[in-house]
Order: sequence, then structure tokens, then C-alpha cells
Amino acid sequence: MMAAPVASAQDSAVAKVYTTGASLQFDFPQMRIGIAEYDEGPTGTTVFYFPGGVKGAVDVRGGSPGTVNATALMDSYESKMMQAVVFSGGSWYGLSAATGVANGIKKLKADEGNVDFIAGVVAAIIYDVGGRRYSRVTPDDRLGRAALESATTGSFPLGSRGAGRSAMQGAYYMRGKSADRYADWSHSGQGGAFRTIGPTKIGVFTVVNALGTIVDRNGRVVRCHRNIPDVKCPSIADKLKAFAPISGTVDRSGNGPTGNTTLTLVVTNQKMPFWALQRLATQVHGSMSRAIQPFATADDGDVLYAVTTDEVTNDSLSAMDLSVLASELAWDAVLSSVPELPVAPAPIAPQPSVDQLRKYAGTYELPVGNLFIVSVEAGALTAVLQGNGRIFFDKDRKYRLIAAKDGLFIIDSPARDVVRFEGSDGRLTGLTINPGPWLMRAKLRQ
Repeated sequence: MMAAPVASAQDSAVAKVYTTGASLQFDFPQMRIGIAEYDEGPTGTTVFYFPGGVKGAVDVRGGSPGTVNATALMDSYESKMMQAVVFSGGSWYGLSAATGVANGIKKLKADEGNVDFIAGVVAAIIYDVGGRRYSRVTPDDRLGRAALESATTGSFPLGSRGAGRSAMQGAYYMRGKSADRYADWSHSGQGGAFRTIGPTKIGVFTVVNALGTIVDRNGRVVRCHRNIPDVKCPSIADKLKAFAPISGTVDRSGNGPTGNTTLTLVVTNQKMPFWALQRLATQVHGSMSRAIQPFATADDGDVLYAVTTDEVTNDSLSAMDLSVLASELAWDAVLSSVPELPVAPAPIAPQPSVDQLRKYAGTYELPVGNLFIVSVEAGALTAVLQGNGRIFFDKDRKYRLIAAKDGLFIIDSPARDVVRFEGSDGRLTGLTINPGPWLMRAKLRQ
């Protein structure tokens, strides 16, 4: 008799819907927004559901996009043929979340008595695997369906939520492969902005996972450290003046997708012919090069969908003016994607004794064969990563762990990442690196 297969991390991942944290509130009852996340990633999916359908257009600028049904919006159809837009983490694997959304809509329509309904779903993904996390858990059909089931009107979660859960920005400026260099690679997330002008409603929603960095309206880089929010960042002009460009040509000979993408959705209720909707998509997408620098590079997969519920006329707002206003909203949306960072723990004094530290010693197993080995040396707690250090550790480098308040330990490196040891019934069972939005769990090897 064959043994039953052990459930994989993907199969055992639990879809979660978070309702706390910053959010954009707005009035657009024709659209429902839902998110679902796997903490086991961490990663997530964001769904924009239009029960009455929308007319759509698309503008693709990045050199390595990952989409579903985008080409259906390139054929100048004047009909409202789409019911949902899906943004997801997980790179190409995450495209399966769109199937989950489509199957969820299929069931909703069947329950309404429309068993022959074909759901129109477009989608796009960001690359949130690889160096920024250890887990290979990615959004799937199950997560897409959970995001659809959570969809409500009038609220859009901001920051490290949904598809933006493990988004990052600014990797273009990281030179060298050391963990110390990657301390300046910053988290981003999903952002949104909304405006009403007479009967016209306009919303812009974006997931920023860009190679470039986010820039405010004064020309200053918004976030330039992964874990420290109050660092004064340089102006983008000064950063570029002091910056050594990449020499040679970009190597695109490797397998698989590139690691960066900005995904954007522009939504309106104003009646627009397809040509005007397409120009809206093109103009807004082009404007985003102000908020993200550089933008739409060969190593980005930037995609913008523009949709309209096609309900109202507004003779005082031309298609061009609508595009200009939406472009400003896009900048607001990008800025609102920058997430709040967990409060940095403060070291305690005196530090714990050697006897107190010994209880933490052991080998902790991170996903895909990586080991975090904790020991006590020279009166201090130290750790070494054996395996793929990702952006967090240099392989075989010894790091000191500094005890801090609330039972946390600070990894003594420029990134100032945090470790929390965990257990039950007085027995240590594992640890979490960076508890909070970007947590990574490791089990104690028994």
C-alpha cells in the first residue's frame, strides 16, 4: 500500500482576508473589490468585480508582462464584455488566480439562473517570489475565488495588502549582491485614488512592484530603506547624478520572467467610445513615469487596464481632460502604495545572560532547504544562514542577534531585520523573521 502524500505548503496554505489597516473609501457601487492573501507566502490577490460588466482597453509597456485575456481588449470592441480585473502576486503561477475568479463568477451567475454565462476576466501579475522571500507558495485558483467572495463596494485596502503583499520598489539602484546593499531595497504595495467631477467618477488603483523608485511631487525619493521609515531620502535628481549606470547591455538570455512590474486599473463611469478609452489608458500609463523612475524598463512588466461602466455623459469633461485628471490620480495612487512599516524594536540593556540565550540555540528550517543556525558564542546570540541567503543574509556570514523589547531580536546588520522566537507549552518550536506584513517562518529541527 502506498503511503498517503504529505500535503505541500501550497495545498495547506490558508486564504485570509484582512480588514484592518489603511484603506481608500469611495463611492462607486458598480464595482466590488476583494482581496485574499496567503501568509505562508506572503503573497496575495486583488479582484475588481463588475457584476454589470465593463468596456475595456489595455496599454502594455513593460518588457516582460504576464497577462490573461489582455489581447481581447485590443480589438476595439464597443461592448461591456468583461466582468473582472485580477491583479496577483506569484509571477506566472499567480495567473491561475484569474481562473478561480472566473469560476467564482460562473457559480454566481448560475445561482442567478444564467447557466450559460461566460465570465470575461482580464488579469496581470507581479513577480513577488525569488530573493524577497523564501516560500514558494503562490496565488492560485483557490485564492482567486476567496478574493472574489470577499468583494465589497466602496473600500480599497492600501499598502501591503492583496496583490501588493510582497511588492517592492527601487531595485534598479541596488548595485552588488550583498545583503547589506539590499537593506535599501524598499517595500511598496497597492495604492488607490478616487475623484468625482459632476456625474463622472474616476478611480485609479495600482500595485507597484517597480524596478524604479517611487518619487513624490517635490522630486524626492519616498522610501529608501527596507525597515527604517524616517531616513531622509535624496531627490531623484541627486540620486541619478551620483549614480553609476549599468555598464553594457541588459542580459535577457535567462529563463523565466523578470522581477518587476507595476499593474494599474483606471475605472470610470463616463460613456466613452473605444478610441477614447484606449487613449485614456495610453495617456495615464505614460504619465506614471513621473511617479516611478525609471518606468517601463525592459525588466518591468507594466500593464494598465482602463475600463468604463459606460453609464453617464458629462459634456463639461472631455476625454482629454478626463485623462489629465486620471493621470494626477495615478500619481496619488502610487504614493499611497507605500506601506506603513512595523515599529522598530528598541534594544534592551542589559542584554540577556548566556544561560538565558542558550534556550534559543538550534537549527531552524526555512522553506526549500535553507537553514538558520542559532548558537551562543562569546556571550552573544549569533546566527548563520546556510543555503540561499536571498536579500536578507550573506551565505555563511555570522550575524549577532541583539535582544530587544517584547521578546524580539534585531539582526545586527544595516537592514535591521527582526527575529521572534516562538513556542508552545514552554517549548521552543520555531521562529519568525520580520513578524508583520512580510513574515517568514522557520521550524526548529527536532
